[in-house]
Amino acid sequence: MEYTTTNKIGNSTVLSATFSADEVSAMRREAMQAMAGKLRIPGFRPGKAPLSIVAKYTSDEELKDDVLQKAASQTYVTFLKEHKETDALIFEPELVDSVLEDDAAEGLKVDVRVFEMPKADHDLWSGVEVEGVSTDTSKAVERRIKALVDAVTETSPKDGPAAHGDSVTVTVATEKSQNPYHTEFTVGEGEVGKAYEPFLTGMNVGESRHFSVQLQESALEGDITLDGVAEKHIPEVNDEFARTVGAFGSLVELRKTLEEDEQHKADEARKDTIFGRAIETAAEKLGIDFPGYIRRDATQERLGEIKDSLARNGLSLNEYLKYNNISAEQLTKDVEADAVKLLQRDLLMEATERACGIVAGDADIEVYVASHKDELGKAGIDGATETGRKTVRNVIVWEKTRSLIADAVQLKEPSVAKQEVQ
Repeated sequence: MEYTTTNKIGNSTVLSATFSADEVSAMRREAMQAMAGKLRIPGFRPGKAPLSIVAKYTSDEELKDDVLQKAASQTYVTFLKEHKETDALIFEPELVDSVLEDDAAEGLKVDVRVFEMPKADHDLWSGVEVEGVSTDTSKAVERRIKALVDAVTETSPKDGPAAHGDSVTVTVATEKSQNPYHTEFTVGEGEVGKAYEPFLTGMNVGESRHFSVQLQESALEGDITLDGVAEKHIPEVNDEFARTVGAFGSLVELRKTLEEDEQHKADEARKDTIFGRAIETAAEKLGIDFPGYIRRDATQERLGEIKDSLARNGLSLNEYLKYNNISAEQLTKDVEADAVKLLQRDLLMEATERACGIVAGDADIEVYVASHKDELGKAGIDGATETGRKTVRNVIVWEKTRSLIADAVQLKEPSVAKQEVQ
């Protein structure tokens, strides 16, 4: 057998190999002998029938497929022996093309695609440039304080008409709905409260009015009846409020705690976003791809997960496709694209782990188990067992690798108004 490297794209290399007629005959005999051990031929024990007899019970197409696979494997093994420095993946070689005459008198030519582990060291990641992420926690902190205010706000029945800021219960009957529905909201607050404010302000309990409102992209018309109105007693946001909602000595202390918590969440979200962008950029830069059977298996696995999820919610795949107005072919295409992205992520993480020597020792595991006891318990992971420690070790290595990547890449200024991590 002889081979030449004809093309290298990304993490894959195409090898063009030729086999002599004698080599092809030898591979045919090997394939036939392997089949003889599986066939039940009358008058012979398994594997004992002459090859001339076995040939009558096998198809030329089966033999041809086996020969081609043997040729691809031999090409792959020869390539690895001659390139010991190659960090090959545990993927079967992919047969790209072949030329094999029926009588094999002219021998065999095959093009085989082999896949290598990409080189994902620190130098790679420091050469990757991605858009940065701006963080502003001020709005998130204000939302948290408002939620605390709402939690301790009390209401009392109100005599008199509804006004801005009152809590109301109403019955709404629209022309589009068959039955009236009951709901509660604050007059003048939120989309619903603002939409109905012109009609509710000044209304007394038991009174009804005709309305016409625009909610998001939906126009509604009908009648609204005020069933109840309550006055809200909103506490002042001060030191006393801070002591009411938790063990805080002052409003400053409450705000500081909320700001630190929101900043931590923003930093983690920022790191996740940068990490995702880095993986996508590196995968494109390195031209990472996978054998067809890997792509198909990953796609089918993901489709199976989608079907199971739909079934748990009482939906079939056909119903899902109909509701979303997409074809099965388009769904498969979209799912494959997502599946390949996950494969690229996992491959780059493994390659980085290897290249950068990222490990988690026993001390790391002990610290992680002690500091994440509650989370591990909820996840059903016992850090005292071998299986549990292995899981924790994998989590630590993953987090270390993700941090290395996110910290190493070059950041450019984020686009205007693009992804504030809150």
